[in-house]
Amino acid sequence: MNTISPSLQNLLEQKKWTIRLLLLASIAAGTMASDMYVPSLPAIAEKLQVSALAVKWTLSIYLLGFASLQLIYGPLSDRFGRKPILLLGFVIGFLGSFLCAIATNISLLLLGRLIQGMGVGAGATLGRSIVQDLYHNDAEKLSTAISSLMMAFSIAPIIAPVFGGYLQQYWGWHSVFIVFCIYLCIIGTLVFFRFPETHLEKNPHALHLRKLWTLYKRMLSTPSFLVFTLLSGVSFGGILAYYAISPFLYQTQLGLSAVQYGWLALATAVVLLLSRGLNILLAKRWAIPARLKIGLCCLWLGPVIMTLLALLHQFNITVILFPYMIFMLGSGLVMPNAMISAISEFNHAKGSAAGLYTLCQLLIVFIISVTASHLQQQTQIGLALLLLCASVLAQGLYSLYCRYLRG
Repeated sequence: MNTISPSLQNLLEQKKWTIRLLLLASIAAGTMASDMYVPSLPAIAEKLQVSALAVKWTLSIYLLGFASLQLIYGPLSDRFGRKPILLLGFVIGFLGSFLCAIATNISLLLLGRLIQGMGVGAGATLGRSIVQDLYHNDAEKLSTAISSLMMAFSIAPIIAPVFGGYLQQYWGWHSVFIVFCIYLCIIGTLVFFRFPETHLEKNPHALHLRKLWTLYKRMLSTPSFLVFTLLSGVSFGGILAYYAISPFLYQTQLGLSAVQYGWLALATAVVLLLSRGLNILLAKRWAIPARLKIGLCCLWLGPVIMTLLALLHQFNITVILFPYMIFMLGSGLVMPNAMISAISEFNHAKGSAAGLYTLCQLLIVFIISVTASHLQQQTQIGLALLLLCASVLAQGLYSLYCRYLRG
C-alpha cells in the first residue's frame, strides 16, 4: 500500500534531504531557544540583579509565548500552506531574540522571550503537520518517521547547552541571543529559497471559526486526545522542570561552571537521542501501546530512585543525573507515540489538530515549569517529588484509559 499521495511521493523523492534537513533545523529552533541559554541562568540573575525565581520565569514566559499562537498557526497553514506560515514564525522569532540580545533589565528580557516563543512555536506545529502531510495513512510508518526526525532533532539539545555554556563563559549571556538571531536568519533564507510546499491541497474553510470550534470541541471531548496529550505534556514538562532547577543545583550548590554544566546537559540529551533510536527499533516488533508502557515505567522509575536517594540525604551529581536519565529514556519513548495516538483521529485537519495538541501540551508544560520555578533549589528533593507526582498521575490516567475508555 502506498502511504503517500503520488504528488507528495514525487516531491519527497526529488527533495527528500532538503525537506528533512530544513524541517529538522526549523523544529530545532524551538529547542535551541529554550536550551542554549540555560547555562546562563545564574549569570543573568547576577548581572540583572534579580532573584533566581525571576530568571526562571524567562523559561515559563517563553513557553507561554510558544503556546499562544498554536491555534492560529495550524489553521493558517491549512489555509495558505506550511511554508509561508513557517517564514512568518521566523520573522516573529527574530524580533523577540533581538529584544533579548539588547535587554538591560528583566522586563525587556521577559518581553523578548515571550515574543521569541511566539515566533519559534511555528516550527513545532508545522513540523508535525508536514510529517503528517507525508505519512498520514499509516500510523506505524508515521511513528517511525517522527521518531527518525526526533532522533535527529535530539542533536539540538545535545549541542545547545554546550555551545551556550562556551558563549556564556567567553562572551556573556547576550551573545547567546545574538547567535540565535543569526541562526534564524540563515534558516529562514534557506527555507524561503529551498523548502517546497508539502500541503498541496489547501483548505479554503480552514479559518471558518464555527468549523474550528466544532473540531476543537470534538478533540477536547475525545478521551484519547486528552490522555495522550497529558502523557506528552508530563514527559516534556519534566525536561523543562529539570532545566529550570538544575543550573542552580549544579552551578550554585555544587560549584560547576557554565561550561561544565553544558557538558553535563549533553549527557542527558544523549539519553534522549538514544531513546528515540530505541523507539524506532521497537517499532519493528511492538505496537505503540507496548512502547508507551515501557516509556511510562521509566517515567516514574527515575523519579522514585531520585526521591529515595534525596530522602537518604545523598546530594551529588550522580544521584541527580542518573535517575533523571531514566526519566529521559521514558520521555523519548512516550512523546512520539503519545503524539501519534492523540491526533490520529483528526487527519482531515492536520494543521489545526496539531495546533490544539501543541497548545494543550504546552499548557501542561507551563504549569509544571511554573511549579518548578517556585521549588527550593538547595537539594534535588523538590525536583524529584515534582517529577514523581507528575509521572504517577500520567501512569494512573493511562491505566484508567486502557481499562475503561479505550475501544
